[in-house]
Amino acid sequence: MPIELAEFGTIITFLGCMCATVQVSTGFYAGYVLEKPALLTTDKILNRSHRAFGGFATTLYLLGLFNGVNTLVSALRIGDPPLELSSISFNVHTWISIPIVGIFAWKTWLSYFDKAKLYRKRKWLGPAMFTVWAFTWITAAISYYVRTLPANPQHSPPSFLLPARLMGVQIVLPFVIGGLIGVIVLKKFKKSQPRGSGEEGPDKGKAADK
Repeated sequence: MPIELAEFGTIITFLGCMCATVQVSTGFYAGYVLEKPALLTTDKILNRSHRAFGGFATTLYLLGLFNGVNTLVSALRIGDPPLELSSISFNVHTWISIPIVGIFAWKTWLSYFDKAKLYRKRKWLGPAMFTVWAFTWITAAISYYVRTLPANPQHSPPSFLLPARLMGVQIVLPFVIGGLIGVIVLKKFKKSQPRGSGEEGPDKGKAADK
C-alpha cells in the first residue's frame, strides 16, 4: 500500500510523541512524585526505559525536523508544496516550531553531555520538551488532515492513519498509548522495589542517614 511523504512525516511525529509520553511518565514520576531524579540513572528499569524512549524520541524529532525543513525550503524555492501564508494551520505549525527547536537542542545537549545539571537545576526541561512534542504532534496532525479534505485536497486520504472524520481520536492516540506503556514500566519498577522501601529505590538509605 503506497504512502505519501506527508503521511509518512505525520506518522514519524506520532511515534515521536508517543515515545516522549513514555519518557515524561517515568521522568515525572522519579523527579516530581518521588523527588528522586537520580533514580533515572541508578534504577535499572527506569534508566533503560527513560534512555530508550528518549533516544527514540530524539531520533524521530530529528527525522521530522529534516523533513519539515526540506518541505519549507521547497515551498520557498519552487512553491511545491504551496507556501500558504494565509493558512492558520500552516503558520502555527511552521513558524512557532522554529524557535522551539531551541528547547529541543538545549534539552538534548544536557541529556547527553551534562545530565547532572539537567537533574539538579534544569529538570523542568523534561516537561518542557514533552510540551514541545505535544505542540508539534497536534499542529502537525491538524495541518496534515485539513489538507486531505475535499476543500483542500493536497494529499490523498490517509492509508495508515485514521480517516479525517476520526482526527480527534488520532490526535489523542500517542498520549494514550504512551501513557499505557509508561504505566506498565512504572508498575514493573514498583514491583522490583523491596517491601517497605517506599518506592524510593537506592537513594532511600542515603536520605535516611541525613
